Amino acid sequence: MSSLLQVWALPAALLAIANISATWYNLVQENVLEPYLDEFFHVPQAQRYCNKDYTYLVSLLFRPVAGCETSSLRALNVGAIALICLVTYHLFWHLRDTRSANVETKSEKEKQTQASSEDQASVFDAHSALNISLFPPLFFFSALYYTDVMSTLAVLLSYHAFLTRRNAQSHLIHSFKIVVVGVFALLFRQTNVFWVAVFPAGLAAVDVLTDKKENADQLGAGVQSVVQNAWDRGQIYDVSVGDAGPQDFVLFLLTVALAAAKKPLPIFRVIVPYLIILALFAGFVVWNDGVVLGDKSAHIATIHLPQMLYFWPYIIFFSVPLTLSSVLSPIVQQLSNGPRAFCSDHLTGEPDTGLPSILSTTLFLLCGLAAVHFNTIVHPYTLADNRHYVFYAFRILRRHPTIKYLAVPFYFICAWLAIRTLRSPSGNGAQAQGATKSKPTTKKSQPCNLSFIIVWVATTTLSVATAPLVEPRYFIVPWIMWRLHVPYVFGSSSRGPTKKASYDARLILETIWLLAIDVAIGYNFLYRGFSWPSEPGIVQRFLW
Repeated sequence: MSSLLQVWALPAALLAIANISATWYNLVQENVLEPYLDEFFHVPQAQRYCNKDYTYLVSLLFRPVAGCETSSLRALNVGAIALICLVTYHLFWHLRDTRSANVETKSEKEKQTQASSEDQASVFDAHSALNISLFPPLFFFSALYYTDVMSTLAVLLSYHAFLTRRNAQSHLIHSFKIVVVGVFALLFRQTNVFWVAVFPAGLAAVDVLTDKKENADQLGAGVQSVVQNAWDRGQIYDVSVGDAGPQDFVLFLLTVALAAAKKPLPIFRVIVPYLIILALFAGFVVWNDGVVLGDKSAHIATIHLPQMLYFWPYIIFFSVPLTLSSVLSPIVQQLSNGPRAFCSDHLTGEPDTGLPSILSTTLFLLCGLAAVHFNTIVHPYTLADNRHYVFYAFRILRRHPTIKYLAVPFYFICAWLAIRTLRSPSGNGAQAQGATKSKPTTKKSQPCNLSFIIVWVATTTLSVATAPLVEPRYFIVPWIMWRLHVPYVFGSSSRGPTKKASYDARLILETIWLLAIDVAIGYNFLYRGFSWPSEPGIVQRFLW
């Protein structure tokens, strides 16, 4: 991978997202002059803040530079979406750096291979950061004065603070930084508390209980040995996603409970900043007599478990190119050597014929059917507002009483694909085929462990399953956290005489796919307006 390409990858990504978002912003300014939908509440509110009502701090801080006109307030999100691209790039780097911290590379050849793969991965990081910035439910609001872009940026900054905790010179100062960034995120959306407190606290606790040098050896160990190890040494059972089965989830939870009992003080030390955030949030809830600052009657916390069913098709729809490694792998194996090698290098990685187990399939279907039957909630806003795409999705689900039940197997397939996409497309396959174990694991492999899946799913459940209203915007942060952990497909550097590194073609396809959705949604918003009979002459527009 060219060093010049590596140096210019991030600036090119930032330049691309800046130009694309500025173009989108200008089109909105030309066609939507007045505040639209939620902007009708946000803009006047921010203008009051600019007049010395200090509740909305961001608008106040930028008042001397940008002013408080609708166009100026909207422009804040154009800058924020570019910052999201920059922050996610660094998140990718820190995630790879954290995962490879305990990898020992001995020979000079292995060191050169590791350096080359890291250079290649940095280009992939910049491309992935651009794609995350183009994520349609997020990118769309970069030209409107909604809180979603700034809220997402604040959560990502909080995650960045979590990932950089090991490099902090002062634990106390870094803990203070975590609390400040966490509170900043809560100013935009109160349900961010799950992502700035619960999510990092869970990951931090797991990190304390994980001995990465010994954890890999537990995969073939018996249940008794794993449980005994957790009790005697406070060591949890945490394997990669590609190796995990239903029984491994149970073992993980059991060993966490046993290990936590052996190391309560180390765990408490690392989660103190997040406990402070939770305490501050609890104080706010008591003072505010509720979680949200806005219309409390329309946002009453309610158990709504089918939200976690709707989430999986959401991931797959926006991430179709990334699921190719799981979908196409069985087909690729039937191809001749040349096409098979090309697809393995650029799309699928090593062959993967894994299928969901009967146990996991049965459990998901039973729980999903129960959730749909007993807990399906359709918010009045969903049925009343045909400007949102969710309105049309629920029209399909409500077309016949059986459709919502028939959709459960589809939810399961999407969930399986989403989780399967997090497995390493090269490492696991190589091991399955008996590849040499002497090959070093470098930053490029991006292994995703069972612990992340459990903490991520649990946090997502807490953040969305308490909301009665189904909103694509509520799934933005969960999707980004998932996307940050999708590993790359790296071609074999030893294949062929030139040993030329390959490019993960899924990233290119992802860019095309996301831009196509952005263009379609943007076109509908700008040029396919309509009027309600009750409000003649007022243009209504389609949006998320």
